[in-house]
Amino acid sequence: METIVKINILNLKEEIKAMAEKQKFYKNQRKTVKLVGERKMSASDATYEHQRNGEKLRVMYAVYGLLRGKKFSEIENHYPEENHPLNKLQYRIDTLLSKYQLQEVKVE
Repeated sequence: METIVKINILNLKEEIKAMAEKQKFYKNQRKTVKLVGERKMSASDATYEHQRNGEKLRVMYAVYGLLRGKKFSEIENHYPEENHPLNKLQYRIDTLLSKYQLQEVKVE
């Protein structure tokens, strides 16, 4: 008997889209008032949130790539597989993978 792990990719894709929209907002909030219009948060807060959100997005993109059967060097192809920077984020990647795991199905 074999078990198959089902992953909810649609929720992951929706969260990636939402976070990408937040990135655009944070990027605009870092600019001067003349370019942005009315500021909703300070430039320093926007810079911090932009960096934090970018790190989360990087992990989410890595998870999405792994779910599609790609290696780290194929996800971010300007690094070799042996000492890829995503290896340092493996714990966060595994945690996110377990978050989107729906169920384990037994197949006979």
